[in-house]
Amino acid sequence: MPQGIDDFTIILPRFTDMAACELKVYEQLDRLWRMVEKYKMTTPIIMRVVDNMARCIRAIRANHDRAGAWQLEDEPTAVAPIPGGEVEFPLTINAQDAKGNILKMRLQLEMAKPELVQKKDAPAT
Repeated sequence: MPQGIDDFTIILPRFTDMAACELKVYEQLDRLWRMVEKYKMTTPIIMRVVDNMARCIRAIRANHDRAGAWQLEDEPTAVAPIPGGEVEFPLTINAQDAKGNILKMRLQLEMAKPELVQKKDAPAT
């Protein structure tokens, strides 16, 4: 039985590389930004993307500008390269604001629909 999605879970497209993707992928995580605003987190916000082995795969600084947009930049010194480049899902975004408040969001990959998998695996007639 599929598990329900809660407010703290973000579903990603199946082939998203969260360590190497462009920052615009993070800008488009609407659920994350809604939760940051809901909890009135104070900028700057430091986000650490951590895999299920507790390895930080990316760190990002987020500032809210006067126009209401989020300005993101990588924090490269905060991330050590992962041996073999293998990232273990599910991932977690730990967002910490200027006051020390922490918001944790889960990142899960979108799963293929069972009927599509069955059609792919069915023998050709």
